[in-house]
Amino acid sequence: MAEIIHCAQMPWGESLVAQRGATEGMAHKRLFEGEEGSPDNYMLVMSREPNSYFSPRHRHPWDQIRFCLEGKIPIAKGLFIEGGEIGYFPESAHYGPQEGGEDRIVLLLQFGGASGQGFIGPDALKQARLEMEQDGSFERGVYVRDEQGKRINRDAYEAVWDHVKHSSPAYVEPVYKTPIVMRPDALDWEPAGQAGIRQKRIGSFPHRKLDIAAMRIEEDRELAIEPGNRLRFLFVTSGTGEIDGEELRRWSVMRIQPGEGGLIRASKPLEVVDLAVGLVDPPS
Repeated sequence: MAEIIHCAQMPWGESLVAQRGATEGMAHKRLFEGEEGSPDNYMLVMSREPNSYFSPRHRHPWDQIRFCLEGKIPIAKGLFIEGGEIGYFPESAHYGPQEGGEDRIVLLLQFGGASGQGFIGPDALKQARLEMEQDGSFERGVYVRDEQGKRINRDAYEAVWDHVKHSSPAYVEPVYKTPIVMRPDALDWEPAGQAGIRQKRIGSFPHRKLDIAAMRIEEDRELAIEPGNRLRFLFVTSGTGEIDGEELRRWSVMRIQPGEGGLIRASKPLEVVDLAVGLVDPPS
């Protein structure tokens, strides 16, 4: 059965990126999380980011999706994810610096990459940061400490990873050299094989068993979500309805676990973005 969170009514919580240094105005809503230590660990949050936020050019040993709901996200000099656009950040691909843009609200999914190294969840990351602040400081995306009178600088997240995992991240050859910015509004709605249902196939990334799509369910129509072998997050961008009798409205998000399904019914035309993530194969 689908689990539902109504993001618009949920209060903002603390910043989850304090390892980037001063992040005044940054706040997050923790929506769904996976299992710490698993290669399939993940975190889905809603993020409120001011245009004063800064992060240097960097990369991660895991994947992420950023869906810009409002505003403008900088991901490199002169390159932005704008409202309604979706960015896919492949494992090991560099991006940044992140500087400027506009105040924004972002749906952010971060999850273990195909290499099987997993993802460090927010609680483990915070604990590591607090421990590391005993010997150094986090400044503008860099961890700084003194070793025998010499200043040592390191990317903040790499330093946290080393602290938690007791080893440096192993960056595999990225399948895509840069982040990919998708523009769903530039796509036409297509028939989905069911009366009153249309779809947009936004992005497909087979190496990670990842598909990004949108669906539109017309008034009084139903969409059956068949059980499958992937984790799915469905985010309502407009309209109202219900899933298995539970209410849906703008900015409701559903989590459907592998092996589960659901039945969505629209009371007013309902549009959802569907993020489907496959399980990571055990590393060879």
